[in-house]
Amino acid sequence: MTAWLSVIVAALLIIGIGTAYGYYRSLRGNMAQHDLDSALEEKHRPPKIGDDVTILFIGSDGREAGNSKYGGRDFEGERSDALMLARISPDSSVTVISFPRDSLVRLPECAPYGKADGTGGYQGMINSALFHGGPPCVVKTVESLTGIRVDHFAHLSFVGFRDMVDAVGGVEMCIPKPLRDERAKLDLEAGEQTLEGEEALAFVRARYEIGNGGDIGRIDRQQMFLGALADQVTASDTLSSPGRMDGLLTAISEHTATDKEFDLNTMVSLGSTLADADMDEIAFYTVPWHQAPYNPNRVIWDEEKARELFEAVNSGAPVSAGALETGSPEASESPEATPGSSPSPDGGAGDDALAERLEGRDATSDPCVNGLGEGTGDK
Repeated sequence: MTAWLSVIVAALLIIGIGTAYGYYRSLRGNMAQHDLDSALEEKHRPPKIGDDVTILFIGSDGREAGNSKYGGRDFEGERSDALMLARISPDSSVTVISFPRDSLVRLPECAPYGKADGTGGYQGMINSALFHGGPPCVVKTVESLTGIRVDHFAHLSFVGFRDMVDAVGGVEMCIPKPLRDERAKLDLEAGEQTLEGEEALAFVRARYEIGNGGDIGRIDRQQMFLGALADQVTASDTLSSPGRMDGLLTAISEHTATDKEFDLNTMVSLGSTLADADMDEIAFYTVPWHQAPYNPNRVIWDEEKARELFEAVNSGAPVSAGALETGSPEASESPEATPGSSPSPDGGAGDDALAERLEGRDATSDPCVNGLGEGTGDK
């Protein structure tokens, strides 16, 4: 998702702000825009801390229009199929937190929004927030659980993801072993290969027939793919190809919704910051979790470790100095769910202690070297 942002702003910088502005406005006009300031009460939101910028990426499982080919619909509305919070620091480092869609959390009260009816607060799956109150409810949910202020969000569909990958000419990856998942229409041989849009979408969506069928292994694959995408986009001729850039920006504008404040100036500012980022400065983490003892198909968060992760990200502190292998905590016997209150932004463990307790990976991680992660038979 950080690649999504960097290619937009890099394109604008390469084309030239003056000549690109009209083009940008026409593209921006195609995008759905949401007013977070009107939808959320400021007094209930976490305070802004430091100069970091946080962006919440919401991958939707909605089946409207072209998305209907990617699965049947046995429910109304949409849920978040992928949920990631990226923190971009002024020093060009990027930290991304993935939230398992099967997480049982305390959902906050959300007002009706658009076609959504709203909801009272209750204990449920985090991916239901999008169904109850659209993107503003997802933002409110993440802020209430993490204590981290969300500055911007981007809401992307299956078709948008597929078209973005095709626009950059596919993404090169090394697949360590054959992968098959009939439900996701995934059929990959082992070895170095280029994943086109349909294959890439199947790769990041597959879960039921790979490994233990859980969401954690899928998150690992999503993180590895996004790292490969970011590496390819910044290192290849994608940004200097007008045809590819036009296709990429068109895919984004037609299938992405953002908040109204995510404007040209903000994107250019972030782009200048990301231009100096190295792949090993992009770190991925998954909220520390346990299998729910009363439902093997759900997870609950490790309260203490999750709080440490959120506090570190909120304060801009390094999360880990070198723990770059994935893994999951051992199953918990406790029925306690995720933290219900916002952590203090000033807390957190020291860097060395945190590195021992929280595990992640950087964007240089190679599946053929590091495996496909927890829940897939590789580690």
